[in-house]
Amino acid sequence: MEEEVKLNLKLEKYVVLQGKLSVYHTEGFLGEGSYGTVVKCTKLDNEELVAVKVLRKDCFKEGKKEAKILRKILQLDPEKNNLLKFIESFKYKGYLCLAFEILDVSVFDFIKSRGFVPLSLSEIRVIAQQLLVALNALKSAGLVHADIKPDNIMFVNHRSQPLKVKLIDFGLAVKVSKLWFVGTVQAIGYRAPEVILGLKMDESVDMWSLGCSLAYMYLGYNLYPTHCVYEVIRAIVHIHGQPPDDVLKDGMDVQHFFTKLTDSSHCKFRLNTPAEYTNATGYGTQFKSDSLGFISLLKQMLLVDPEVRITPGDALSHRFITMNNFSGERNDSCGASASKMVTDGKIHEFAVNHYVTSSEEAGRTMEDTKGTLLILWKLKLVRHQQRRPGTSSLVHRTPQAKPERCVKTPKIKNCVSLSIIKLLNSIKSRYKDVVPVLPLSQMVHK
Repeated sequence: MEEEVKLNLKLEKYVVLQGKLSVYHTEGFLGEGSYGTVVKCTKLDNEELVAVKVLRKDCFKEGKKEAKILRKILQLDPEKNNLLKFIESFKYKGYLCLAFEILDVSVFDFIKSRGFVPLSLSEIRVIAQQLLVALNALKSAGLVHADIKPDNIMFVNHRSQPLKVKLIDFGLAVKVSKLWFVGTVQAIGYRAPEVILGLKMDESVDMWSLGCSLAYMYLGYNLYPTHCVYEVIRAIVHIHGQPPDDVLKDGMDVQHFFTKLTDSSHCKFRLNTPAEYTNATGYGTQFKSDSLGFISLLKQMLLVDPEVRITPGDALSHRFITMNNFSGERNDSCGASASKMVTDGKIHEFAVNHYVTSSEEAGRTMEDTKGTLLILWKLKLVRHQQRRPGTSSLVHRTPQAKPERCVKTPKIKNCVSLSIIKLLNSIKSRYKDVVPVLPLSQMVHK
């Protein structure tokens, strides 16, 4: 049966791909993205399974650059340094193909398969050590990965080698000396502040992304927003504090996010409001308005007095459902994925059938308003108690019933002032009695 790839290349099962070093038979599709498609293949000479990335024709130049980087990585001993092993590059009907060793499942897909239940600290420690070895090797070669996220960290074989991982996808990798000329790198939720603010960049941007990825493994959702860079900077300021003045004064894009103060004897910069950010850049911050719209609807649905509780008819006209809060606003990265789902208050079939396929879209991110934090924490507890279809029942064992008791909610300002480790632990502690977290080796992956 013939399957058509989005890059307008048609491949049949058992089509022969003639490489320079080997001949490959296609076996099926492993995945696809903006770059092209990844195909599972068998090498004719030894029947070894490999993965072949078939790039779109307009990505030919980028593919040649990636192949050049991958050849440099081959000199670093990929097996020893936990890096994807490159086999060769070749052309097929005008398309550039890159052949790699085949791996098992990404960290993101694995966590998704078990209902976004986080990994344990003992598991994260082993994974972190391997990725630090990988980054150390890249640093020794003067290379920056520039796109580290759970999607690009793969288990080699989660059954026979449960915690063995490798760093993959070097499509954005670049020499440190050329990083400044590349400009914007990294997925938004994993983007280092120096990249967003236009500051001097080096290989340390990879450490930031790795930190965000480890936090994702620990929490089961993103630490920072993934749709809008303003929301990322605002979250960073609330969690870590504002960057020092001597750092902000050198950023090329700082004026989009901060205003320089002329009459202050202390801090010389302040964080811009959402309106000021929009005026400076032309981009809106719909991610926040959509979240607040959701909170507004929930508050009306959860009113204790049934006489004033919102009715289904009124709820259908609420701005969160109709998305009127997006009307007239620019359809940028902060709200494009949501606004395209609804037209004239009617939800398209696309919205109903839309599934999470990337860590950039998955999970929850920290919000900075009191109402949002309190309700999302409560929703998280309810969400984890629900059985997710298609996952192992081991993940969703019902905890033993405990006597109901009143728990005093800590003040938000105290949460904000916590160090990053204390913040993660405070969130984690809220879920430990609701979601039993099993070791990776005991999980059943389908």
